[in-house]
Amino acid sequence: MTVKESSISTTGLTVIFENNSDEQGVYSEDFLLEEEVEGNWYEVPTIVDEYGFAEPGYELPPSKTEEFTVDWESLYGNLDSGNYRIIKSMANVREPGDYDDYYLAAQFTIE
Repeated sequence: MTVKESSISTTGLTVIFENNSDEQGVYSEDFLLEEEVEGNWYEVPTIVDEYGFAEPGYELPPSKTEEFTVDWESLYGNLDSGNYRIIKSMANVREPGDYDDYYLAAQFTIE
């Protein structure tokens, strides 16, 4: 997973998923933001106490690449200048009921 540099704003961005495996990948709309402060990563606090994500499963077939746009304004507001990373989960599905969960991270900077 990488960040599409031209898409970065204070309220969202687009990530690019590239499946270099022979197995099916599945991801959903969930994500988490962290900010780098003095060399350490800290979770960005949300501006709402209770929230959830829609849980559709987006399939990422083997050897495919696709983009996914994330809008965090309602969850985090406008981010200040700084170094951040977005974390998303991805399931590596071999067959129904047989999968491994992974967490992917991609760094980006807001200037």
